[in-house]
Amino acid sequence: MPPPQPPQTSELAELALALITSRFSVSPKRLAPPGPSALQLQCMVEAAGCAPDHELLRPWRLVRIAPAQRAALGDLFVRALLERDPAAPLPAQAQARDKAFRAPELLLAVARLEPVHANVPPPERYVALGAGLMNLLLAAHGQGFGAMLTSGLALRSAHFAQAFGLDRGEEAVCFVAIGTATEVRRRRRPSANELMTEWSPSP
Repeated sequence: MPPPQPPQTSELAELALALITSRFSVSPKRLAPPGPSALQLQCMVEAAGCAPDHELLRPWRLVRIAPAQRAALGDLFVRALLERDPAAPLPAQAQARDKAFRAPELLLAVARLEPVHANVPPPERYVALGAGLMNLLLAAHGQGFGAMLTSGLALRSAHFAQAFGLDRGEEAVCFVAIGTATEVRRRRRPSANELMTEWSPSP
């Protein structure tokens, strides 16, 4: 049996634009079970791996925080809070801990800035990570899930880096929360004119 043929170019463009323009972020507070299956998550991560990778350095990686590890992550959030504010009240600590339990699926995105390569400076590596994450978000959306990137001061904590075993030259950038959207809040999208200008060379 011959392999299936890809869609025609115009059809593929329409599908891609429909997927991209219909995507929206969903706060982890509005993500409920069910989350993606192991196979669905694998497809999302492999979609992320289709992002540009100059010099094939693979300048990022993802760490999955399994449900059984959420309590440990909550403790880590509290430690990071107390590192910043030793006098943080108990309600603030409880709020910090609660963030670990909000989405059915949770990944940590880590940028890899070493080994140093003259052709691939840190900004380009962050761009590669961003492209990979966008692919992942689109794959999640295409499979019917909501998702959102989240960050925070805890990611810059020394305790956080140690707990996740980040190597020298690695930096925790953001979490990826994935689940079933319980509420959708769409925001206005900027127009092309707001995002793009024409270059006028200086005399």
